[in-house]
Amino acid sequence: IVKDMLSKGGYIYLLDLLFNSNVLEVKIKAAELLGRLYSDKLSGPRVRLALDKFLPSAITDALRESPSGSVQLLETNQENPELVWDEDSRKQVSVVIKNLTRRHYLAQKVNSNVDLKLPEKNVLGAQSKEIIVGGVYLRLFNNNPGWILRKPREFLSELLETCIKVNTKDPPNYELLEVVVSALLNLLQAHPNLADQVPAMGHIPRLCAQMSPRSSPHIPRTVIRILHQLATSEVCISTLSQINFLKPMKTAMQENSDIVNIGCDTMGRLFMCHKDQLVKQALDADLIPYLLSLLDGRLQGSEHAARSKALVVKALKSMCQNQAHGVAVSSLLEQSPVWASYSEQKHDLFITNTPTQGYLQGVPATAGYLTQGSSQPLPTSPPPIDKDDS
Repeated sequence: IVKDMLSKGGYIYLLDLLFNSNVLEVKIKAAELLGRLYSDKLSGPRVRLALDKFLPSAITDALRESPSGSVQLLETNQENPELVWDEDSRKQVSVVIKNLTRRHYLAQKVNSNVDLKLPEKNVLGAQSKEIIVGGVYLRLFNNNPGWILRKPREFLSELLETCIKVNTKDPPNYELLEVVVSALLNLLQAHPNLADQVPAMGHIPRLCAQMSPRSSPHIPRTVIRILHQLATSEVCISTLSQINFLKPMKTAMQENSDIVNIGCDTMGRLFMCHKDQLVKQALDADLIPYLLSLLDGRLQGSEHAARSKALVVKALKSMCQNQAHGVAVSSLLEQSPVWASYSEQKHDLFITNTPTQGYLQGVPATAGYLTQGSSQPLPTSPPPIDKDDS
């Protein structure tokens, strides 16, 4: 029956009753039947695709989970990250369904086997100026990232996929990319445990592959921002250790001074996990000399230089503790006069759990920032008094 309803376009008549009937019981019965069609194991996914042409995904899901609740949802105004629904939306969808139902009815009177021609694009999405990914309105989500999502894992996967697709465009839509990346970072910050699920989705190797020297400077920046957040997950770090990403990441930092701070923060997180393959990557990519060059003045003038240097020192010390490759790292460091100036300094005060945009600010330089070399001792006697020549 479900297959016949789908092939004959029977669901369009149910949608017409749901939207245009004046009898509440009829609306509820129509919603119940649509919910049953959607729940069918074989044809349900195709029914879902058809319903999504007309309805927001939140309402489509409500048809299956609570038919009577979906009727109430249809008749009330909503504006949240998962549903924007008002009088204009209802009227727009209602008119489209009513006209399509009439055309299909007339066509079936001539030929009972005629196929229902669905709109090419979603009725609401065709004219909407909102950016919608995975059924979530990104503008509203970024304004309220703590919103409890119905399907956070699916949303995460869609955001990652969208980032990768936008990055491959030539040129990328940078405005769209910024909105999508912001939503991705907001999601991972609001739900930290979600990061552990990213490796199984398969996006990490594809993201790292986009840090090509030939890519637009915006692309490595985007990827490093994402990796910075993923580096809070040891599961993600384990996956990253299997991918040769440190060399292109180092190149991106060398070519884009504005991402050096977040790059240092990312490395500080990465090497705290003591992964052998990661330290081997660092050695193969000549990362240690580059990090030493940052300590040797390459960060001068940076807003968060003290914190970044502290993170570099901590990353280098973590690499030294690696059982497999720590000796090789220590050997390189011992040859550096720069390292001798930093290796014994305390740096824990400069490393906090604040995000990269929240680096230490407004703290006097005398608060104990890392400095290169030893400080000059204060004089023990007063300066000589100038004599009056008159």
